[in-house]
Amino acid sequence: MGLWGKSTSAESRPKFLGGDGAQGAGGAKEDAFATTAGWALRPGTAASGNDNTSADPEVLVAIGDLSATLGAANCLSADFVAGEYARGESFDIVLTFDEAITVTSAAFTADNVISNKVHFTVLNYGPTDMVNDGAMQMQYFSGSGTNKLTFRGTIPNTAVAGGFLGDPDFALTTDGSSALVDGNGTTVTEGDLSGSSAIGGPDGSTAVFGNAIKKTGSDDLTEETKAGTSSGSAQILKGVTTAVS
Repeated sequence: MGLWGKSTSAESRPKFLGGDGAQGAGGAKEDAFATTAGWALRPGTAASGNDNTSADPEVLVAIGDLSATLGAANCLSADFVAGEYARGESFDIVLTFDEAITVTSAAFTADNVISNKVHFTVLNYGPTDMVNDGAMQMQYFSGSGTNKLTFRGTIPNTAVAGGFLGDPDFALTTDGSSALVDGNGTTVTEGDLSGSSAIGGPDGSTAVFGNAIKKTGSDDLTEETKAGTSSGSAQILKGVTTAVS
């Protein structure tokens, strides 16, 4: 098997790179993405030799029109920091794609308004019945031009102490004038990042969040099932709780 490929298979990504967060001979797999010139390495990483995140990506494997061959960019994985978050505090989720994404979106605001923004929804589950106590809109925050996009939400004032974050779908959506376009100029497919109709993964039909799905470059799982202290249960982001400030 060659050291790289040009298909949507995860095995096509350069094999001399490290996996699960490891730094291989040329960096980590999650930092490699498809461009019109071939497989490139995200700038600003230890292996790139350039701490300027705005520098041009380094082409690792030259394959002409690779991003066109792969079709529309796919979301491969998600990452977030476990911990306790208070009302009014910001919470970030980073989505990693197999191509660099150009984002058109209104700027993030802490009021959970989504007009003209790329976004997805996260719910706040109460600890007793695991019922939603207020939606949080994860709005595009940063990363345009790279394969890692940061989405930021603000814990709503209705969040309950000891509650949890999660969502059945994590539906990636554009609103109004917002847009997601990959390195070949193809519009990124919108849709669920969890559940049976998910549009993530190398094949474009795999969930990014789930009980058996790992965070980006990690052995930690993204979700777990949590039962309420009195009734109900829900899928929640593993290790994340809410608190009243």
